[in-house]
Amino acid sequence: MRQPELGQKLSELRKNRNLTQEELVEACNVSVRTIQRIESGEVTPRTSTIKIILAALGEDFSSFKQSYRNNEHEELERMENTLQIAWIAGIIYFMVGFLEAGLDYTRFEEGDSDIPWEFYISVKTVALFSYVLFMGGMVVLANFFTNSILKIASYLMIGFTTLILAFDVFSLFFPISDQTLLFILPSESISIGFAEIIFGIGLIKLQDGMGRMALLAGALELIIGFCFATVILFLLGYILLIPALILEIVILYKGYEYVKSERRKEISQ
Repeated sequence: MRQPELGQKLSELRKNRNLTQEELVEACNVSVRTIQRIESGEVTPRTSTIKIILAALGEDFSSFKQSYRNNEHEELERMENTLQIAWIAGIIYFMVGFLEAGLDYTRFEEGDSDIPWEFYISVKTVALFSYVLFMGGMVVLANFFTNSILKIASYLMIGFTTLILAFDVFSLFFPISDQTLLFILPSESISIGFAEIIFGIGLIKLQDGMGRMALLAGALELIIGFCFATVILFLLGYILLIPALILEIVILYKGYEYVKSERRKEISQ
C-alpha cells in the first residue's frame, strides 16, 4: 500500500469514528508518533501495524485492502490521463511559444501596434491554456512522489504566467505609459525568476523518481531563475527555456509511462 494515500485513508477512518490520535493510540497500543507519521505519509507501515490500527478502528483488513486498491487504481488512472494530456500540451505550448515571443517582440520592442487583436488574444489564450495543462502534469508528479516544493512552485508558475498574459491582453485596450512599463516589466522578470528558482529546486528533488534528467532540468531552471531575477540577463533566460522545456516535456512523458506501468501492476495483482 502506497503513501500518502494510505495515511490519508486511515486518517479519514479515524476522524469518521470521532477519535483523536491519542484515543487511537490507547485503543491499538501504537505510539502516537507512529500514528502521526503514518497519517502524514512520512512512513509506510508494516502490514501487521496496519492490521492493528484497523482492528482498533473496527475495520476488516481484507475489505479495507480491496477498497484501498480500487481507490488507488482510480487515482492512478486519473494521474495517467492527466500526464498524457500534460506532455502533449507541453509540445503545443513549446511550439506556440515561438509565435507568442515573436508577437511580443513586435509589440513591445519594435512598437508595432498593427497586430490584429483577435489573433494576438487567440495566441495568448492557446499559450495559457496549454501551459496550465502542462504544469498540471507537474502537479501530478509532485503528488505522486510527495514533492511539496514542486507542487507549490508549479502553482506559482501558473499564477505568475496567468497574470503576465492577462496584462499583455489588457495592455492592448488600455495603453500603458513607458514609465509604467519600466516598472512592470522588471517586476514580471523578478517574479518569474523567483518562481523558476523554486521550480528548479522542486525538479532537483524529483530526481529520486525521474532520474538525472530531472536533476539537469532543475539545474537549468535555477540558472533561468537567476537570469530573470537579475533582469539584465532575462534574454539568456528565455534562450535557456528552450532546452529546459524540452527536458520537462520528456520528464512528463516518462512520468506518464511510469504511472501507466504502476497501474498495470495494480491490475495484475
